[in-house]
Amino acid sequence: MAGAIAIGPLMLAVDRGLAVLCIVVFLGLTTLAGRFRFPRVSTVSTSAIVAGLVTARIGYVAAHWSSYTGAPLSILAVWQGGFSPVAGLLGAAAMLAIRLGRSSALAAGWGALAVAGGLWFSLQALIPPVTYGPFPYHLNLTTPSGAPLPLDRFRGRPFVVNLWATWCGPCRRELPMLDAVASRPGEVPILLADQGEAQAIVSGFLGRENIGARHVALDPDRGLSQALKVAGYPATAFVAGDGTIVQLQLGELSRAALADGIELARKHR
Repeated sequence: MAGAIAIGPLMLAVDRGLAVLCIVVFLGLTTLAGRFRFPRVSTVSTSAIVAGLVTARIGYVAAHWSSYTGAPLSILAVWQGGFSPVAGLLGAAAMLAIRLGRSSALAAGWGALAVAGGLWFSLQALIPPVTYGPFPYHLNLTTPSGAPLPLDRFRGRPFVVNLWATWCGPCRRELPMLDAVASRPGEVPILLADQGEAQAIVSGFLGRENIGARHVALDPDRGLSQALKVAGYPATAFVAGDGTIVQLQLGELSRAALADGIELARKHR
């Protein structure tokens, strides 16, 4: 799938895969430096990584603070993604300076960090932008009550489509947030398209979870999953006014990532 790396049955977003690769490179370089000349470097590499991850998260939250003020506990939901690479590199560099002081070992540690950081930005620049193609407006969906829901109603304006299922844990966690944002006046339309489940199952779930049916659609044949080549849920497509899918987010979505995707769809020309 575009934008993801397949690891057996698991799907890993490309940016997170690159982050793991760069961390491994940093650990490898500091291990080599510690083995051959600077033993102190390898002993502080783990703390540098932890500091980098923490400051990367802090940097991202600070830049998206308005998205977290309404639900501050979501700051801890790191599995949703949301890290600032620059803030992370600065945090890791600061931890190395604190632990190693002004020494040749610090130069080695910073050198390893520079290589890992340079690899990150180089790979990000080299990877071609993902193209998802046009949105499949021709598909036939229904409302939870069984009425037809033509996707043509969204033509000419940006909107969001979230693919989910009642058996999907991450889907259940993000649905209340998506429903709340979709219900705000003047917000970009958000369609919550259940994939492959019977009307009674979805309606019962919505009632138990107190989620309104206004923004929910049923896709019993999983046509959207096939058209978007989605193998797992949740998945969220951000569609521009001209019908171009500008982003396909795999996995659980944070409020900040939702706001970023909506802004991207709005600005697409």
